[in-house]
Amino acid sequence: MSTHTYSAEELKLFKEIKEGRTFDSSEELPTFYRKHLLNLLWMQGDSEYSGALGYMPWIAKAPTLQEKVLVAQMVKDEMRHASVIYRLLDELGQNTADHVNNSDLGFKLDEDQINIGFKRIKPDYRVNIFYYDIKHWTDYILFNFLMDRAAGHQLLDTFNSSYLPWKKAIEGIYKEEVMHLAHGDKWVKILSREPEQKKFLQERLNLWWPRVMNIFGSTVGATNDLYVNLGLKQRTNGEIRGVFVKEIEEMCKENGLTLPVYKEEEQPQREAKA
Repeated sequence: MSTHTYSAEELKLFKEIKEGRTFDSSEELPTFYRKHLLNLLWMQGDSEYSGALGYMPWIAKAPTLQEKVLVAQMVKDEMRHASVIYRLLDELGQNTADHVNNSDLGFKLDEDQINIGFKRIKPDYRVNIFYYDIKHWTDYILFNFLMDRAAGHQLLDTFNSSYLPWKKAIEGIYKEEVMHLAHGDKWVKILSREPEQKKFLQERLNLWWPRVMNIFGSTVGATNDLYVNLGLKQRTNGEIRGVFVKEIEEMCKENGLTLPVYKEEEQPQREAKA
């Protein structure tokens, strides 16, 4: 448990936000609030951008022409999402152009079976699942099925964000993420019908499941309680994770798949960002 003690000013801010205080881009933000808002926006912006780059090779490698079109649309969606979030950051005085130009957001780990847990690999802000390479079409499908669904659950909390420009931006982004996860759901059903494809799908699910679960972070930290107090999230990551896991459990059962056991304590521990 965190032993951090908040100042009287911070506690006053929490109370005001709980009572309905919101913020717009035209007003000066409290320093404490601004710091944590920027952290979340940078994390989302870099994740959207890196995700688009990870999807891009699958425009060419998708199994049918129709699927190539759908993947191209998803790449466009993710890149648009990144541009929307980066614009919010620019409005807050950040220099996203220099950041994108000087960051290796296309970097992917070559090793297929690696699990880096909560570790950071590069000096950017992406959620670390975007360090992994999408090696197979089955991986692409699992990314839609798992990661896009997890992202959708997290985006839902932003519908009531205390930062109004972010709240407005998320509405369009969320609708497109729902389309992406629907694509994953459709293909999980397709792959589950054929024994050999289902066997490989299960193998890749075993690999990707802890990677996806790690995006929710450690359950022992207090950061998410802080985001809730600032009105930037409505639920902790642990609460969102519970809803997400229940949904995936039901869908795996429907498709005859076995959801691996996730043990947080067995994951590699976080390293300081470079």
